[in-house]
Amino acid sequence: MDTYHEKGLSDQDITIFRGTMKEAKAQIKTWETAVKQDSELQIIENVTGGLKSAKKLFQLIVKHPKMALTNHNFLYKQLPTMVDLTETYDNVKSVDKLNQELKIESQKVIRQLSEKIAKTYELELSDDIEKIKDEVENG
Repeated sequence: MDTYHEKGLSDQDITIFRGTMKEAKAQIKTWETAVKQDSELQIIENVTGGLKSAKKLFQLIVKHPKMALTNHNFLYKQLPTMVDLTETYDNVKSVDKLNQELKIESQKVIRQLSEKIAKTYELELSDDIEKIKDEVENG
């Protein structure tokens, strides 16, 4: 609590932040479980690095709670959507081969969102690097 108070959060902010991060952690774990259980999703992860990026972005937000504001898309849209997509994909692939097109379409959408999450993390890192560079040059 003290750490978050030092970062300028009120008790109410901390409660909301912790709830949001608890939910995000559960969503990342659900996504990770889906990836571990499916070779196609593993391939997508190997190519995009979305899950790995999501974990690192989560860690950054925990360390810097104010980043939750600039990453609301990640927390409130991208993660919940990825969980929905992987659950839908799991349902589609468990049905017989008639849904092959739907399965492939699901994989494409999962890949696109995974790439978007990786890009979100990449942009966040480049912002941090710029801030540090400014501090060094002008500091």
